[in-house]
Amino acid sequence: MKNFLIADSENLHIIGLRYTLKKIVKKANLTVVSSKDELFNHFEKNKVEYLIIDPNNIFLFYEDDFKNLRLNFPNCKIIILSYFKHKQTVNSFLEDGIDGFISKDCQEQTIFDALYKIENGERYFCPKTLHVLMDVLALPSSEANQKLTFRENEILKQIAKGNDGKSIASHFFISIHTFRTHRKNIMKKTGKHTTPELILYAIENKVI
Repeated sequence: MKNFLIADSENLHIIGLRYTLKKIVKKANLTVVSSKDELFNHFEKNKVEYLIIDPNNIFLFYEDDFKNLRLNFPNCKIIILSYFKHKQTVNSFLEDGIDGFISKDCQEQTIFDALYKIENGERYFCPKTLHVLMDVLALPSSEANQKLTFRENEILKQIAKGNDGKSIASHFFISIHTFRTHRKNIMKKTGKHTTPELILYAIENKVI
């Protein structure tokens, strides 16, 4: 049994999400709250394994509330399901340990993909969120990416587009072992440790 808490106030989205979760999670205990007080009261009294929240639809829910949730309930997986609006949302995702970010206009399959990856210890950005970030995060280029070789830059571009290791290796006619070596070197040079961090690095430094 997986315990889900849905925090939102848009009824149609809630209905669709409940339907989707019941399809993809065999034993799902689903609870819905629509206010900040209800959310924290539920956490105090119940075990929550997954919080799926649209912070834009929870009145007076702030960035610090994510910090409090992560501090007090570190084992809960937190997924933001919302329409991307501000760069600040991305900062919350990275700094507050949020596990997933899904745009509300994504396909049903996206929910399945997110839960699968998060359950296996990964963070998840939906494709639409990544595309929006590429348009929104126009930050100055860092000198750090100048340390990367031409091939490393090209591989980083492919990673940022969401391509997996096998397809990238095939694209460059290299072995998966060689790809992993390149990725390891890229992470070392950029100071990043996960694929989502590499993707954000590429976006922020306009590698794509």
